[in-house]
Amino acid sequence: MPEPTRNVLFLADRPGEHDDGWPIGMFLDRLAKLGISGQVLCVNRPAGAGADSRVMEANGLRNRWVRPLAVRRLGFGEGLKRPDLIHAIDAEMGPAALSIAETWEVPYLLTAREFLPEGGWLRLSKRWCRGLIAASRDLAEDLVVNLKVPADFLSVVSRGVAVADEPTVAARPGKVPVIGTAGALVPSSGMATFLNAARRVTDTGVDAEFVIAGHGEDEYDLRRRAARLKIADRVTFTNRSLLGLRFWSVLDLFCQMSLIPTVGRTLAIAQSFGVPALASDVEGLRALVAHEANGVLVPPGDSTALAHAILDLLANPERARRLGARGREAVRRDLNPEAEAESLAAVYRQVLDEGAFRPAVAARAVEAVALQ
Repeated sequence: MPEPTRNVLFLADRPGEHDDGWPIGMFLDRLAKLGISGQVLCVNRPAGAGADSRVMEANGLRNRWVRPLAVRRLGFGEGLKRPDLIHAIDAEMGPAALSIAETWEVPYLLTAREFLPEGGWLRLSKRWCRGLIAASRDLAEDLVVNLKVPADFLSVVSRGVAVADEPTVAARPGKVPVIGTAGALVPSSGMATFLNAARRVTDTGVDAEFVIAGHGEDEYDLRRRAARLKIADRVTFTNRSLLGLRFWSVLDLFCQMSLIPTVGRTLAIAQSFGVPALASDVEGLRALVAHEANGVLVPPGDSTALAHAILDLLANPERARRLGARGREAVRRDLNPEAEAESLAAVYRQVLDEGAFRPAVAARAVEAVALQ
C-alpha cells in the first residue's frame, strides 16, 4: 500500500535565483515522485519559476512589522493547500515560519544554510519547531560545538547541485584568460585578497582579465582599491544576478577567498560547470576542495599564495582542466539533487510520523539555540 501524500509548504527568500544549481520547479518535481506535495511561498518570486502555480509570492513575510498582516492574509483555497509541515529553507525565513506555524498550528523545520557569525544565534519555537536541517556535515558539527545544538535535533541534507551536461571550460588558444570570483561584497568574503592577487598576476606580465560578481557595502571601496592598484581596466564588476551559464562559460578559473567558514555554494556551482577552483583553506570550503586533487587550497587572506596558484594553473592548462573535471565529478557524486530529495522526504516522514515534539530535545534546545 503506497504511503499517503504529505503536503509541505516551503518558505524561501528568493528560491533558485542566480541560476544557483537548484531550480525550484525541478526540486518540487523530485519530491512529488516521492509522495511529497510541495508549494513555495517566497518574498520574491524567481523569474525561472515561470507559470508554475506551486510557487507563490508573499512580499511581507520578511518584514517584522508587516509580517503579522501578511500571515493573516494567507488563506487556503484553490491555490494554497493546508500543509502538514512547514519548511523554512532560508534561515532568514525562520521568523515567518514561526508566525505561520503559530497561526495555522502546523509544525515546522528550519534549514541552516550558512555558518553563523560570531555571537549569532537561532530563534526557534519550543512548541512548533521539529528540528534543524544543516546544509553540510561541517555546518552540523559547528552547530553542535558552538551552539550546543543536540545532535538528535539535527539532520544533515546537502543541497543538491544540478550538474551541467557538459563542462563549460574548453581549450581556447589565444584567448585572454578570465579569473572570476562571486559573493557578497563584504570584508569577510576576501575580495580584497582577490584584487591584491590580481595585481601580483599582472605584475608578472601575464595578460589576464578579472571579474567580480556581487553586490554589497564594500563595492565602492573595492572599486577604489582596483584603481589604486592600477588594475581598474583589468577588473570588471558585475551584479551577482547575472550569474548563469554565460558567466561560467567565460571563466578559466574561479576563486572563493572567504576569510571565514562558509558552505561555499557558489564554489560548488563553479565546480559543477567544470571550472577549475581555488579556495581559501577554511572550514566548509575544505569539504568541497581536496587540495591538488580537485582544486587548490590557499591560506585565507594570502594574496601572494593565491597569485602563485593562479599563475601555476594558467601555465599548466591541462592540469587545470583535470582539476576542474574532478571537481565536477565530486559535485555530481556528493551533491546529487535526487539524493537531496530522498533525504528530505525521509526527514519529513519521520517528523510527521513521530507526532508530538519530543520534550527532552526541546528542553535541551532551549538552552542551546534560544528556542522561544
